[in-house]
Amino acid sequence: MADMKLIRCMPGCVFEHYGRIPDTVYQLENFNSPLEEAVYNNDVALFRSLIEKGHTVSIRLRIGQMSCLEYAALKGYAEVLEALVETSVCVQMLRQYFALDDVVERAYLMSRNKAVFFEQEALVEANRYLAAFYTAIVYNHPKCVEVMLGRLGLKDPLGRHSFYTADKTLEAFAASDLAQHLGHSECYRIIQKWQQRNVET
Repeated sequence: MADMKLIRCMPGCVFEHYGRIPDTVYQLENFNSPLEEAVYNNDVALFRSLIEKGHTVSIRLRIGQMSCLEYAALKGYAEVLEALVETSVCVQMLRQYFALDDVVERAYLMSRNKAVFFEQEALVEANRYLAAFYTAIVYNHPKCVEVMLGRLGLKDPLGRHSFYTADKTLEAFAASDLAQHLGHSECYRIIQKWQQRNVET
């Protein structure tokens, strides 16, 4: 529940809204970084060229109140989403984090690398991974679901998180349950295939 509190206290996440995310969440007057503009315009070639020129990718990149990770997942920008994950300054540490399925082992990793997880905000970014994953499910973007499934740990998509249902009550869903509940059949198929390959063997 601690992770969910962190996810839910930050703006721009699907967990905070009943129904679709309001347009006002990602309205903006200007960009703080050319990387943000590249994400906004779904321009993966420009994004990668900016990385080559020395621009830095971190969870601080935002579209309005939304992290760029969530924005790309919401819009279905799968290539941009993958580029954001691949080029983050925290990418190596997050690979180690999600390779661990035990919460105690994750806690030990964080305690040994406090500067990365807290000063560089790798823990916030890890939570945004989950937010982007569920955003992709809610907005029915199967390719983005695949991108995030490739980064999460084995147990992360199996956890149950709370979402507002049509009658505005909170109900807990695992990832595949949520996709099935929403009728997003391709997202459901991808998650089920992933679970069969990685969990049941």
